Amino acid sequence: MGRRDDVVSDYACSLALTDDFFRQFLSVAGADSVPNGMDWWTLAMLAYPETQARAQAELDAVVGRARLPTFADLPLLPYTHAMVKEVLRWKPPSPLGLPHRTTEDDWYEGMFIPKGTICIANVWLMNRDPEIYGENSGDFDPARYLDAGGDIAPSLPYTKDEGHVSYGFGRRQCAGMHLANNSLFINIAVMLWATKIERKKDESGQPVPLDVDGFVDRGVVMSADSPYTFKSTLTWAHPQKPGPLRV
Repeated sequence: MGRRDDVVSDYACSLALTDDFFRQFLSVAGADSVPNGMDWWTLAMLAYPETQARAQAELDAVVGRARLPTFADLPLLPYTHAMVKEVLRWKPPSPLGLPHRTTEDDWYEGMFIPKGTICIANVWLMNRDPEIYGENSGDFDPARYLDAGGDIAPSLPYTKDEGHVSYGFGRRQCAGMHLANNSLFINIAVMLWATKIERKKDESGQPVPLDVDGFVDRGVVMSADSPYTFKSTLTWAHPQKPGPLRV
């Protein structure tokens, strides 16, 4: 699948680019990805409990029980780090990205694209390309981002070390991606360190069904249909504090 980042650009912005503007813009830019990502991640923990168990084992080995995870632990928690990449690949906040405009004439697979053409990228499909992500590209599997030694593997060049295209392309990638990545990492790490997320059970003791494809269309952003798509129970991960946290 070919991509040409060099001829694609966002619309120009005439706002005054002050330090205060950048601080506010970065906060807004990362705002959707974090709660949206945490919704989808929670659903993934219910649908793929083996990934939760592997991440918790990693946290137990690296962090232990005497303290909370911190950002300093990130290099030592590759699987937890990979969860951030995977949830953004698996369920991108904006499946069609944002419109871009070509800055010059271009050809793509025999098709002529004139300068000034508005391009809408199918981020959802690109993130699920089986030639890149394997035959299980539709599944939540953070291990796809690890190398044989269990560390974060090198990413594809056009993803700028993200391993997916959910943040956009070229020089006009999401300005808040670092805020979003860091916020997702620390939220996921603390949640896994402190709790175990399990599916609720019905009156017969069977897990309630899950709809991993249910969503709410919020315009640009696609969110998990959390009130209806899944129901979960949180329990303390610490053995000395048994019992449900919230039902």
